[in-house]
Amino acid sequence: MADTNVSVACIGLGHMGAGIAHNIQRAGFRLIVYNRTQEKMEPFIACGAALARTPREAAQAADVVITSLMDDASVLEVVDGADGLLAGMRAGAVHAGTTTTSPSLSTRLTEMHASQGSEYVAAHVLGRPDAAAAGKLITLVAGRPEAIERARQAIDTFSVRVVLLGEDPALASSMKLAGNFFLAGLLEVIGEAFAFAKGRGVLGPFSEMLKAFLPGSQEYLDRIRISDFDRAGFTLEAGLKDIRLILDAAAEARVPLPCGSLIEDKCIVARARGLSQCDWSVFTSISPRDASQCRWTGA
Repeated sequence: MADTNVSVACIGLGHMGAGIAHNIQRAGFRLIVYNRTQEKMEPFIACGAALARTPREAAQAADVVITSLMDDASVLEVVDGADGLLAGMRAGAVHAGTTTTSPSLSTRLTEMHASQGSEYVAAHVLGRPDAAAAGKLITLVAGRPEAIERARQAIDTFSVRVVLLGEDPALASSMKLAGNFFLAGLLEVIGEAFAFAKGRGVLGPFSEMLKAFLPGSQEYLDRIRISDFDRAGFTLEAGLKDIRLILDAAAEARVPLPCGSLIEDKCIVARARGLSQCDWSVFTSISPRDASQCRWTGA
């Protein structure tokens, strides 16, 4: 059971953030919500959550602040400034960031909170919105043990598994990017294998065989097999952002990722075709020829 004396602020109520906030509220924590568009806050307010008008106001009332945002820039926008959450954080309060960000931002957030007397914990999540709503995310956590302990009950409400990675929050960011790169590469291989199987007339049985080999990837297998990309669980625009984070982090580590560069180019072509709000697996429908032309023209 949740400690009902602990207050948790959820900032960012998009597809993932709403599921995270739902589980925190259902567990019995005192919930404060903030989102730029008020209509996304209304279902939580109707169930007893407090409304905050700024990230600072949300943080002032919270022991734990959980952010679920889009990218590095959106996280910094919410954290910094006169109305940012950092200005409202209590001494010893914990900011748990679930957004997929660069490792360098995790380091910067740790330093910003340390100067304020608050704590930053990276709590990056693996899973799609349906897993967030069901409380079945895998959460990659790194930060000071004392800070993790203070945030752990809230994190457990939306996690089926918590993976502890040490005291440096950048490790959790790196782990999340490695996981996303593996998934992107897997989708690329599935798309190419399906194209071959279709050309040889064995797409149906090959697809069924892969479902037995990759039981956790059934949704993606079905999407790619029948080109069902309109119902986005995770958009192409968001996927391209993650691929670029991966390539930037790899460049810092001097690690070449040629498959990552190919996927980036395919995402760029798909976006140019107006597919940015489709499911990110739509990049598998782009041919390598299209991608190589895109890089050559500098698109």
